[in-house]
Amino acid sequence: MGSHNHVGPGRSGWMTRGRVSGLLAGTTTLALAAGGATVVMAANPPTGPGNIEIFAKRDMVAIEGYTSQAGEKAVIKVTRGDQVIGTASGVVDDTGFLEVNHPGGSCWDIVTPNITGGDVVTVEFPDGSGDGAVTGSAIITKVSREDSAATPEAGDVEGKVIVTGTYGPDVDTSKFGVEIVNPDMRDMGIGERAIGWPDDEVPAGYTVEGKAEAGTFTVTYGFFSKAETDAAFAGDPSVASWQAEPVGVEAQLGLTISEFKEIDGPGFGGCPAGPAGQAPNAPTNAFASAAGNGGINVTWNKATVPADAPPITGYQVIAEDTALGQEVSLKVGSEATNATLRGLVDKQVYPVKVVALNGQSSTAAGAGSVTVTAGAVNTATPPTAPGNVAVKDGSLAGSADVTWTAATANGSAVTGYKVEALDSAGTAVKTVEAAAGATTAKVEGLTPGTAYSFVVTALSAAGNTPAAAVNFTVVQADLKAPTAPTVVRTTTGNGSVTVEWQPGVAANTPITGYVLTATPSTGTPVEVKTEAAARTATASGLTNGTSYSLKLVATSAGGDSPGATFSAGASATVTPADQLTGTAEFRSDRREWRLGGSASITANNTITATNASGTTIGTATVAADGSWTIRTRNSTVPFTSTIKLTSSAGGSATISATSR
Repeated sequence: MGSHNHVGPGRSGWMTRGRVSGLLAGTTTLALAAGGATVVMAANPPTGPGNIEIFAKRDMVAIEGYTSQAGEKAVIKVTRGDQVIGTASGVVDDTGFLEVNHPGGSCWDIVTPNITGGDVVTVEFPDGSGDGAVTGSAIITKVSREDSAATPEAGDVEGKVIVTGTYGPDVDTSKFGVEIVNPDMRDMGIGERAIGWPDDEVPAGYTVEGKAEAGTFTVTYGFFSKAETDAAFAGDPSVASWQAEPVGVEAQLGLTISEFKEIDGPGFGGCPAGPAGQAPNAPTNAFASAAGNGGINVTWNKATVPADAPPITGYQVIAEDTALGQEVSLKVGSEATNATLRGLVDKQVYPVKVVALNGQSSTAAGAGSVTVTAGAVNTATPPTAPGNVAVKDGSLAGSADVTWTAATANGSAVTGYKVEALDSAGTAVKTVEAAAGATTAKVEGLTPGTAYSFVVTALSAAGNTPAAAVNFTVVQADLKAPTAPTVVRTTTGNGSVTVEWQPGVAANTPITGYVLTATPSTGTPVEVKTEAAARTATASGLTNGTSYSLKLVATSAGGDSPGATFSAGASATVTPADQLTGTAEFRSDRREWRLGGSASITANNTITATNASGTTIGTATVAADGSWTIRTRNSTVPFTSTIKLTSSAGGSATISATSR
């Protein structure tokens, strides 16, 4: 990441809605992940007008601008790698707003996640549409001050507040800022409740100098009196980063704010606690066997812990003495995967279980019941064969579903199963591995109309035992096309359109991909092909200002699906155009309009801004980097809360304006 140096002014706050930001106001993983259909997560960051805002130290998430989903249930998830560490849900209000872990909002389910840099936050809606944002890694590590002797000279800096911190490679320093908020500063010479870097509204005579380079940043704020320095030092410093620049009414898309003085976690009052109090997940594949001499051997696979929960500190192995109504137990270390209980009663049956510990206790993993012997025990032998093996045709052509009943261990745990499909020569053409507790497996890639012998083998450290082969001929079926996908969002761009969809459903042969076609009224259609796992595609090379009809089909060996259906808010006809973004502010004391933004077409392109009455505020030529700026002081154009932007290249957008 390159450096970003700037001398800039006070910022009025990151958020566009005061009720969200404090800046403006001074179970198990399995349970979390369970349920829910596959959902489109194509927009990361959001494309607007909806936006996701993450307050990392508060473990808070707010969504806003989702007016199209007003009244609908939104599901918000936090994912780290492939693990869901937090879920919450709530109804989007009539302004498109919902917040989690904040007064008046929803709570996280089961556990409040410790949201950190790199975590992915997603929002999902009932129609399958959704957005995502990556939590920024920038944090403030220190706030200090430097005081100088007071002087009679006006404009002498008599105090400084220095904010330092770090950020990771995920942070783009052109989409990055640091600010201090204290409403008391408004009544001082500063004249603003917030002062930040970088920005273009520094109070007259004040300086804010900053540098962000090689993963560290330092911002120095200069003040003209001890009182101003005191107010700034007592204020609330924060660092913000965002993934994309403003689109429409939004300020920063995919916004993360880290507030220095906020205490990290746990849940907001009345909401679930953070992960520090979470118990481990239960050990797996626990197995007990007689050890002889009044003992029981117990083995297990290591337990895991939910994200950010304390690490495993050990295991407790428990044998229940049903005769006396008490337990015999033994604790072992965190790396142990076996233990031996001694001093048990000969010929008595003991139910055995294993519990993982981390300051809390996991759910017990049953290891079976064992009859204790006083003498030596026989050496472990292979398990019994799996029982009741049965085969039937699977839902897809060329597949078979195999079922069986569990094998019984003989002194050594069953570690899994192997399912083989053998051809007429006895060669395994397909092999599937199944876990120790499994009793079903699906074998795919077989040839319809062909006879196979299916063999299920129980595996253990003491040896393996196959069941008798079951002969079965895979049905010869006519291949059928999948059902149609559903388009949930279309987004036009500069000479392009992006389409997002929910997948079609395979009939009896897998979906092999998708084909998106954009067809103009005259001219050559543009076709894009994707792989089967894709849920979004972009057709490029389209002509701006030309209308295109969209068609999306799922492909398979059984043929193409019918054309996709288009849900509400997803148009089947689109017109690509110059893409405009912008922000607008009116300074009433100076009668000054300040507008700026970007355009996707840079050559010979001019932006015109008009108020809601249609009066022109000003025009600007788009720069080579796509940026544009309009400044008009002593303007006679009255303030309106919305501004329309148009470009000579054919683009248009309506944005919100603020007045100060």
